[in-house]
Amino acid sequence: MKVDYVHDVQTAYRKLLDCLAKPGTIHSLRPESAALDLPVACYKSTMMLMLMFLDPEVSFHIIGRRQGDAERYVTQLSGARVSPLGEADFVFVLKDRDQGALIEAIQASKLGDLVAPHLSATVIVEVEKNTAHDELLLSGPGIQWVSPTSIITDAEFVDSRAAKNVEYPLGIEMLFVDEDHRLFAIPRTTTISKVR
Repeated sequence: MKVDYVHDVQTAYRKLLDCLAKPGTIHSLRPESAALDLPVACYKSTMMLMLMFLDPEVSFHIIGRRQGDAERYVTQLSGARVSPLGEADFVFVLKDRDQGALIEAIQASKLGDLVAPHLSATVIVEVEKNTAHDELLLSGPGIQWVSPTSIITDAEFVDSRAAKNVEYPLGIEMLFVDEDHRLFAIPRTTTISKVR
């Protein structure tokens, strides 16, 4: 099966919008990303998000052990510009990152300002697994009841994200994709509590 760069990206985009509108919702990007076979050392679902987000109007930064190779390829594919971490519109934190890289990405990502909070970064993180267990509790707009979830990644990200998003409407959006192509979104308006 060959990937349809219009239809498949649009279908994945609708799933992303649903995840953002209803935090705690998990969607599979497997059908849309299965046919992707591009030489970047990342999940196929991450590459689908790169195809969705990146174009010549935006900038991006990739964090991973093969960052330079990935950035060169993605620049050629999308026309988007590589920017330093603190200036990038989209930050991709790949599974092969060094320890502590996710926390650094959260702390350094741009916030926009009170006049243009939409200019903050979106941080896309590759994780081992997204599941509907109760290690974390989500609350806020779009969540009817407290929503339990589990994201198997750097445990300290919750505190770093809370510190980064302390002054609403400023804050970063975070997307998590796992090795089974499950997509999970945490908008800046969502509060995360750890289950003790």
